[in-house]
Amino acid sequence: MKNFIRNTLLACLILSALWLLAFGPRGHVEPPPGFVHISYWDKWSGQAAWAMQGAVDDFNNSVGKEKHIVVEYVSMPEVNRKTLIATAGGVPPEIAGLWDMQVAQFAALGALERLDPLVDEFKIDRNSYKPHILDMCTYHGGLYAMPDAPASVALVYNKRIFLENADKLRAAGLDPLKPPATIDELDRYNEVLTTRDDRGRIVRAGYIPIDSWYVNMLNCWFDTELWDARTGRFLLTNDANTNAYEWMQGYAKHWGPGSVTEFRQAFGSYSSTQNPFLARKVAMVQQGCWQSENAFRFNPDMNQVLVPITIEMFLPRVVRPFNYEWGAAAFPSVNPAIHDASHVEADVLAIPKGAKHKREAFEFLAYLQRQDVMEKFCTAGCATSPLKNVSESFLRKHPNPYADVWEMLQASPHAHTVPPIPIYAELSSEMTVMVQRMYLLQTDARDALATTQKRMEEKYAKYLAENPDDEGQH
Repeated sequence: MKNFIRNTLLACLILSALWLLAFGPRGHVEPPPGFVHISYWDKWSGQAAWAMQGAVDDFNNSVGKEKHIVVEYVSMPEVNRKTLIATAGGVPPEIAGLWDMQVAQFAALGALERLDPLVDEFKIDRNSYKPHILDMCTYHGGLYAMPDAPASVALVYNKRIFLENADKLRAAGLDPLKPPATIDELDRYNEVLTTRDDRGRIVRAGYIPIDSWYVNMLNCWFDTELWDARTGRFLLTNDANTNAYEWMQGYAKHWGPGSVTEFRQAFGSYSSTQNPFLARKVAMVQQGCWQSENAFRFNPDMNQVLVPITIEMFLPRVVRPFNYEWGAAAFPSVNPAIHDASHVEADVLAIPKGAKHKREAFEFLAYLQRQDVMEKFCTAGCATSPLKNVSESFLRKHPNPYADVWEMLQASPHAHTVPPIPIYAELSSEMTVMVQRMYLLQTDARDALATTQKRMEEKYAKYLAENPDDEGQH
C-alpha cells in the first residue's frame, strides 16, 4: 500500500510538471540568434491571458518567424504602475497592455510613443474601426495605442425569473417576454421582481444601481457627458447628470439604505458562485460580453437549459439563445427615442517611451489588428471586435450567443466613452465616494454633484498649472 501511495503521488507530480511545461505561464524567452526580443507586459489573467498567449504564439510562429521577431508575453498585476516605473527608469517593455482610461494620463506624462507614423507605414485603415474605438486611443490628436479587446455594456436579464413572474408583470402592464426599453419601464420591472420575506427583508432584487460597475457612468443612459472636450469643463452639475443621480438615489430612498446593505452582505465577488446574478438574487444587471464565460464557469446550468453547450455550439445562431436562462439587450435610456445607448471601453496596447524596438513591437500590434487574428483572439477571450466588419463565422462560433447585441452597442452613435483627461483616475475615485455617500443618504444628489464638480475643477486647475504645456482637450 505504501508503494502504491508513493508511486501514485510521484505520478501526480510528474503529470503536474508536464502540464505546467505544456500549458503553464512562460518564463523568459531566449530568442534564437538574429531575432529581436520584444517584451510584452499585460494585466490579463484566466481565460483572457490564455487567449492572448495564443495570439502571441501564433505571431511568433508566423510573422515573427518570417521577420525574426519573438514576443515574450508576461502577465502581471498593476501593469500600469510597473510600466510607468520602468519607463521612468529607462528600461520599459516594448509593449504594455493598458486600459483606455490611462491613455491620456500616460500620453500627458510623455510615457508613450506616438503611433501615427507606424500606423501610416503599415497602412492600417483608421476607417476600419467602429466609431469611438480609436478616439479612446488618442490624445491631443495623436494616436498612442491600438485596441485589442473593446467592450460595451448591455442589460443582462434572467428570462426564467421574468417568466416565473409573468402574471404579475402582465398585471403591471409589462411584457414578461421582453426586457425593459426605458428607464421608467426598468423601475416598474424592478418593483414587480423585487421580493421580500415576512420581516420585510429583500430576498431578490429586480435591479440595484449601486451594484453596477458602471454607476459612475450613468450619463451614458441619461443622454449627457461628464466632460465637455470643446470647452474643457466638467458637466457633473448639468440637469441630465443631476436627474441621473437623483434616479439612482431614489432606489436607496425607496428601499432604505439599510435594507440594501443587509441584502448585499450575502453577495460574493463577480467571479464566484455567489455572484448575485448567477445566484439568481438579482434579476437584471449591467454587464459586458464576458457574461457568458462567467456564467459557464460559476453556474453552467444557466448556459445549457436545453442541451449541453458542446451540442449547442453546432446549432444555428438564431436558435442558440434558447439554450440560455439569461438574455441581453440595450440598457434602457431615459430618452425613449434612443434604443442603443451604452458605455464603451477598451483594453489597449501601447509602446512605452524609449522602447528599444518600436517598429518590431508594432509588427505584433499590426498583426493583432487583422480581422482573422482579432476574431480568433476575441472568440477565445469572449470579447467583441473593435473592427467595423465582423464575419458571420465569428458571431456563430462566439461563446456568447448574444455577442451581436454587444457588437451593435459598441458601434452605436449613442455610445459614450470616458473623458479624455489625464486626471480621469481622480474623477473616478471622487465619483465612487460621491455615489457611496448618496446611496447611504448622507447627502442629496444635487449637493454631492456640486461638491464633486468643485473638487474636480480645483484638481484640473492644479494639473494645468503644473503642466502648462498641456492645454487640455479643447
